[in-house]
Amino acid sequence: MKETLPSWRSKSKRLLACAMLSIFTTMTEAAYYPGFRQPFDFSLLLANNNLDLQTGSNEYDVSLDRLSIEIFTLIKPQIQLGLISGSSNLSLGNDPVSAGKSLNGYHAGLAIRSVLGHNPQIGFHANYIYQETKNEAADQTITLDWHEWAAGISGKILVSQQLELSLGWRYHDVDVRHRATGNTHQTQSLKLSGSQGRLEVVWLDHSDGRVSLAIQRGSYQQIEIRFLRKFR
Repeated sequence: MKETLPSWRSKSKRLLACAMLSIFTTMTEAAYYPGFRQPFDFSLLLANNNLDLQTGSNEYDVSLDRLSIEIFTLIKPQIQLGLISGSSNLSLGNDPVSAGKSLNGYHAGLAIRSVLGHNPQIGFHANYIYQETKNEAADQTITLDWHEWAAGISGKILVSQQLELSLGWRYHDVDVRHRATGNTHQTQSLKLSGSQGRLEVVWLDHSDGRVSLAIQRGSYQQIEIRFLRKFR
């Protein structure tokens, strides 16, 4: 088992890298698509997430901060593909091994989204994120390998020329492998599955830029600030 876990992790990272390279190539080629209306959207995101991961009857509360960059491009009318990448910092509660420790690392993923209509507008979104965070010390190393899938639907309405409101629903499925080596050796599988409600307020400027604040409530709570710019 000790040999297969690193191999599985290595394969999953290679598959993600290959998929991201493939989509990046597709996005580059899409820039020459004759009907290309939005070459790409660039976003900087700051997110604070709070969720409870479970293994059996035990529950671990997680505080997760992410700083992310997202790039979306139009590949077909009304359909965009995106890349997600950034840094992660988390703490895991109710776990004696990682008590008082901060785990740092990265995340990367793929996303797809689509919209129908103009005002009001219905949107669909799905993404996959791989994340690795760890804390290394002389006597103990803790690593969390994180796989996250999410899908959702939202309704959006333009209230004024500079204000947009969105209300939606999302489903998250999170699968985490918690590994500790050193003084304490243990491996656990932590999971979360559930739906959340989401409210987003967007301020639009007159130069293809926008700033938004999103609040998500449910089993996967989130406060997210997004700075977005459209490059045409």
